[in-house]
Amino acid sequence: MFFPKLDKKSLTDGIVLPQMVKVHQTFPNHNLKDPVASLKQQLAAVDEKTVASLPGKRIGITAGSRGLPHYKEIMKALCDQLKDWGAKPFVFPAMGSHAGATAEGQKEHLAQFGINEEYLGVPVLSTMDVVEVATLDDGFPVYCDKNAYEADGIILFNKIKPHTHFKYKHESGLLKMICIGVGKHKGAATFHAWGYDNFGPNLVRVSEAFLQHVNVVFSVGMVQTPSDDIACLEVIPTDKFFERDAALQARAKEEMPRLKLPRIDVLIIDEIGKEISGTGMDPNITGRTERYSQEGAFRALAPYIERIVLLDITEASHGNGAGCGTADIVSYRFVNKLDFASVYTNCLTAKAFRMACLPLYANSDKDAIEMAMAHAFLKDPNQAKVVRIKNTLKLEDIECSVSCLPDIEGRDDMQVTSQPFTWTFNEEDNLW
Repeated sequence: MFFPKLDKKSLTDGIVLPQMVKVHQTFPNHNLKDPVASLKQQLAAVDEKTVASLPGKRIGITAGSRGLPHYKEIMKALCDQLKDWGAKPFVFPAMGSHAGATAEGQKEHLAQFGINEEYLGVPVLSTMDVVEVATLDDGFPVYCDKNAYEADGIILFNKIKPHTHFKYKHESGLLKMICIGVGKHKGAATFHAWGYDNFGPNLVRVSEAFLQHVNVVFSVGMVQTPSDDIACLEVIPTDKFFERDAALQARAKEEMPRLKLPRIDVLIIDEIGKEISGTGMDPNITGRTERYSQEGAFRALAPYIERIVLLDITEASHGNGAGCGTADIVSYRFVNKLDFASVYTNCLTAKAFRMACLPLYANSDKDAIEMAMAHAFLKDPNQAKVVRIKNTLKLEDIECSVSCLPDIEGRDDMQVTSQPFTWTFNEEDNLW
């Protein structure tokens, strides 16, 4: 679908784009020096009984859709260790409805991270077929990827982070990998059909049933730092599965970065994407969520943000701009990259229709920014507090308009690192 440039009456007369400064936000540095070495060290300490059970066994390893630091290196280390133990490992996509909810699309999605058979030295088996492994007392079905179910065991590997729609002791992590990822499109659609009000408790009871019917050899959970590295990585025995997932979720909330200004009139986000957040941009950062009933909890985590402008969709997201519905304006580039089939599949599966809503679109980046400034609720739009970030994972280095300087002065966790400058636009009035 092609969206034309709009022959619209100018609604931005008198708008002057502000001078900007580069700003460095400082967060506690808890980066794990060598995550792969840490993984290998922990694998060497796996109990002898578990290791002795593995020779000749087919073991599947989950691979999710999110971009992760050292992703392919960690996966290879897992595969290599399993082979050293005499097992026959394979990797399988565990990402619900992402990548178009097709087996080929999900395998291709992993390949862009370097997760492929050539690099790993093991098969990457992708299917959308599932097996119903259990049914809860109230009729809630529990699904498992067919290849994984037919294996002798699986290893759950996933990033653990706050969820984009609800708050609980278990959010996005190992339990969600079972319920949404390993359940594939059918499992994800079924799980979301039961609603977000009991999402957390449902994660627990579905995972409990799953663990009774599928052999989880062990799990690997990791938490990211505000600098988009790894804060901790942990090999988790299955008898400590729930305890450690909750503990790592608490750690993830402590590690989450923030936009530290108290108010932002216009937030410009260069890119959103599925490898960044399930909602393209993280509501824990923007304060905007698809769930009206949860909006207060998310707004409490973020500064007040009047308008949000989106400029692009990451290449890794392949046109899936799900999440744009909580923004206010998107660029011409953005709207013409949207793959509506992918967006709709994702949002229908998640029962999150608002995430697929199309905001106003502008004729260029410059037009989008000017529209946002002109139509924020400000007596003097040219004094707007404007902030630009690359995405909601990368918040250490940002750009702020000079009108933000009074909010930055005197802080020891925000440092201005440049002289004031003006943006340079190309012949199409875009920033790049």
